[in-house]
Amino acid sequence: MVLGASGCNMDLRPYSVIDPENALETYADAEKLANGFNVHIRSLSSGSIIYSPELQSDLFHATSSFGNRNGLVYRWTFTSSEGIFESVYLACYSAIANANYFIEKAASIESRVAGDPAFADTWTEDELKLLKGHVSEAYFLRAYAYSILVDRYCDAYDEATAGNENTGVALSNRYNPTSDKAQYPGKTTLEASYDQIYSDLEAAQENIGLLRESAAGSLYVTEDVVKALRARVALARHDYAQAIQDATEVINSGKYELVSGTDALNQLWTNDNQAGEVLLQCAVALTTEMPSTNNANYLGYNYQNDVYSPDFVPEKWLVDLYDDTDYRRQVYFKSTPVQIGGITTQEPVLLFNKFPGNPALMTGESDYNYVNAPKPFRLAELYLIAAEAYLNSGMSNGVQEASRLLNELQGRRHSGWENVGYTQNQLAGEIADERVRELVGEGFRLSDLRRYGNGMTRTEGQLSSILYLPGSNTTELFRVNDGDYRFVWAIPQAEIDANPNMRQNLGYTNSNSNN
Repeated sequence: MVLGASGCNMDLRPYSVIDPENALETYADAEKLANGFNVHIRSLSSGSIIYSPELQSDLFHATSSFGNRNGLVYRWTFTSSEGIFESVYLACYSAIANANYFIEKAASIESRVAGDPAFADTWTEDELKLLKGHVSEAYFLRAYAYSILVDRYCDAYDEATAGNENTGVALSNRYNPTSDKAQYPGKTTLEASYDQIYSDLEAAQENIGLLRESAAGSLYVTEDVVKALRARVALARHDYAQAIQDATEVINSGKYELVSGTDALNQLWTNDNQAGEVLLQCAVALTTEMPSTNNANYLGYNYQNDVYSPDFVPEKWLVDLYDDTDYRRQVYFKSTPVQIGGITTQEPVLLFNKFPGNPALMTGESDYNYVNAPKPFRLAELYLIAAEAYLNSGMSNGVQEASRLLNELQGRRHSGWENVGYTQNQLAGEIADERVRELVGEGFRLSDLRRYGNGMTRTEGQLSSILYLPGSNTTELFRVNDGDYRFVWAIPQAEIDANPNMRQNLGYTNSNSNN
């Protein structure tokens, strides 16, 4: 594995007692290094990388006892020195460095096998095939990391400007540790960044099947997971044909099924079971393989006093988006009085309960760590991707297919659902609403708002008396116009300081807006 990057030095050498020049000599070495890919994917699919965009959006209000935890992001008062921006940035480039190292070392293995009979004898034919599969995993990891960087640190895709200089991310596709700042990469175009992701996903798809077949509830990357990521990226890129192709291939494969009913949804989100609709659920284990929590103290349960003191509560419009027949209303939210500032409310508040913590990942009954297995790729998202892509595709059957897919998803999430013949005018708003209902808390909302181009508005709270500065421009009257530079995260200041070739994202002052 490779340590997280510092400044712009994105390719620091692997840590361990193994000499990095000889860290991949046998297939056993390859397996050990490839296991690090799974650790990276789990890390990139949980914690602040997921909940920070949700807190920045219009989904939650801070309570008066939130103690300014995640406050800068929530209030949009962050600068380029924001720690969350730096930690996400470094996590992505650390993953990229690992992938680069493995890809290059695997290529050298194949070259040595071809030219050195003695060395070739140390590798079996099956091991060489599996090595190709692990290389595909490395390409997937790199694509996944780049997709997060493009999503967080670049503006929404616009074909008219995507080819402009410095609109994309820095592409670092070689393992080349250096202190020569002249070699540090600067930004590419957004088009080139998307092209790189597509290229990596093509390479990932090529041999991933040599490791394993696609199956529901997989703990590791499969070909269907590759397709799911490409569908997600294609939607953001307005490549609707590609999004439709990848999403519908997975949907129609017959390997996955949308769960239905409160019991099944509870099993999915609390116990990490009911994996029939999950393409990838990261491997976890108590104490040894624990992910970060996606719960930004949405519950704040005090076991000793049996009270809830959350930092953030859902806005009223969010809970009102679910009608009484929607199973998700009963699963994603918990109705309970809360204690804020030492005062317990007389009336209950709906708290966000999508990540309550798997009891199997708790060390005891009082260990409310809110840890669940990350589920970065689910069938439900692909239904929503396909529906939106069909709607925007201009295809003659686009509206019909979008309506059909949306009804299929809604039919599994509601009791007594009767299909709705959505019109073209209705579909855009309904798909956007359904993305909120289904994907809330999973890190998509800020990206969606930026893609829709409608700005952001926070509105009425469920119970204003428990909010931080109720009725103010920070909470219930908060407005952000479309195009506000803060929809795009800043390049970390440490990167700007270390890398003379890096340009800061527009709008961020005291950190070089366009040097």
